Amino acid sequence: MELFPIGTVGATSAGTIDAVSYNMFEPNMGCTSQPVYSTLSTKFKNMSLLTRKQAEPFLVMNYGYDNIFTREFRQLQHFVDNTDDALTSFYAVDWSRGQKPSAISGGAWATNNAFTVGNSRFYSATTNMKSNYIFMWSGTSFKIGLVSAVGSITSVTANFTATVLGNLTFALASSSSFIYPIYQVYLNENSLSNFKTTEYIDENINLTEDGGFMYTGTVDFVSKYKV
Repeated sequence: MELFPIGTVGATSAGTIDAVSYNMFEPNMGCTSQPVYSTLSTKFKNMSLLTRKQAEPFLVMNYGYDNIFTREFRQLQHFVDNTDDALTSFYAVDWSRGQKPSAISGGAWATNNAFTVGNSRFYSATTNMKSNYIFMWSGTSFKIGLVSAVGSITSVTANFTATVLGNLTFALASSSSFIYPIYQVYLNENSLSNFKTTEYIDENINLTEDGGFMYTGTVDFVSKYKV
């Protein structure tokens, strides 16, 4: 799985791009997402209304970044370069739709871990529809599971054994983690062109590549499939 902005995900809570390891970080100015409905309508003289669906609904999502470090912006650049900007689809977390499960059943990362949530409508076990993956996030580590069933409006079940993605412990997941939907998306064209440099940090103050200019901007995504 290619996950924004860390690259190829494996059995740790990090990703790799061209053998460079990257950690997950949330957009510090938040995330917004809205479905877009392509419905056409025509009103007639007798006040009747003709409506027709032009296409299936899709999701538009926006990440906002404010004064991120140079190393974080370079990570975004590396990911964008690796996906050829808007040419290649990948996966992105919808940080605006997080929920804390009130219960997780099934034992430590089982074939069927059932999550009790406030609303499961963002997820689907049907391939290429809505979110087919659950992203569990503690703020430092994560675990990704494939949605295997959506039993009711308050229940979603995921398989964490088919492919091992992330290393979040089950104990931490049960106590203090949130779940988020992951969508397969494309970037908008020239996705980083709106970023501007802001403050400058002296590179000599540390040894972790935090020096240099800070950057502010947004990244926009559009879902590949129906939501």
